Amino acid sequence: MNQAAKNLMVVGMALWFLVATQGQAPKSDISSVVAAGKVKGDVYQNSYLGISLSVPKADWSVRGPISVEQRYGRLIDAVYDSGRPERGPDENYTLALLVESLENFPKGTATVAYVRKVRHGLEGNNLKTYREEFPLTVSGIPFTGAVFRFIERSDFGYYRGLYSTVLNGYFVTIEVQCGREENLEKLLSSAVSITPRQK
Repeated sequence: MNQAAKNLMVVGMALWFLVATQGQAPKSDISSVVAAGKVKGDVYQNSYLGISLSVPKADWSVRGPISVEQRYGRLIDAVYDSGRPERGPDENYTLALLVESLENFPKGTATVAYVRKVRHGLEGNNLKTYREEFPLTVSGIPFTGAVFRFIERSDFGYYRGLYSTVLNGYFVTIEVQCGREENLEKLLSSAVSITPRQK
């Protein structure tokens, strides 16, 4: 899982690059979104977004990038490693939470269009689209997902799912990576709880 963990930055940096090429517009501050996130034990909670991620026995870290100027942030990463290399593809996984301001896109940009743009920006030599955009529901909230296959070597790789929705003025993306495609949505559903903020 070490190589896969190192490659998590691919998604964050690619999303940052997409934002950086959007052109200049009036800036907004996402520092309040960042500050609203706290880790307590096995749970990350963000009161601004109304979202919680529960990942038992995970190692939590803030790897970034986080850019107030670009209105984008990779807020938190969670890595679960069973400590049993032979069981890695079956048991190990990572989750991450990313946000990007709706102000970075034309008004009314749909989540499916956002995910498609991100997917096209991420496709590369080792990262191939496995499943194009599809709808799903997580914690009672509609999301759009896409799945990639990351080929580490000819006989070994991982699946990476990106699942996005809109919460409180931001595209919110949960990234899940594991060794088996059928486990992606199970991990997503078991980890995520959303209580949208009242307007």
